[in-house]
Amino acid sequence: MKELLDNLLAMDLAHARNLVLLDTSFFVSSMEHHERMEMLLKVPFIAMTSFNAEELIHIERNLSHSTRKNIRAFLKEGKIVIVSIDAHPGDWKGERAFVELADPALLMHVHDPSDAVLIAAAIKTHSNVFTKDKHHLFTVELQEFVKHYDIKVLKELHDLKASLPA
Repeated sequence: MKELLDNLLAMDLAHARNLVLLDTSFFVSSMEHHERMEMLLKVPFIAMTSFNAEELIHIERNLSHSTRKNIRAFLKEGKIVIVSIDAHPGDWKGERAFVELADPALLMHVHDPSDAVLIAAAIKTHSNVFTKDKHHLFTVELQEFVKHYDIKVLKELHDLKASLPA
């Protein structure tokens, strides 16, 4: 899988704008069901941060064979862009520094820096987010906080129309 991720178009943070960023949990959940995978293939401007790509590589061995197969098929389509960021899973100080550069107040709303990295990337790229993380990311408090950045945190593909850039 690492090779497939390495072959995807990579974009640096400074040039990435108006994307739909996928949380690792959302991406995996979408890959568990072929019909959701097909829906995701239709989404324009989808991306994953390099942080989330590293998480995906780390959890790959824990996924079912069919989910891994679907992920590989999806990645071979080359439809997803990897946004390179300066944060890596397990580097707590680096995660925190990345989040604080986006908005120092973000950690008051998402207390775990590793969860806040995706929102920080969304703030920096003016992108919307799809997540399944109901405890840390898909919360009313965070929804209110990101409103002034004109970004949305969504949990279902059917919410897509509201997430597309104007």
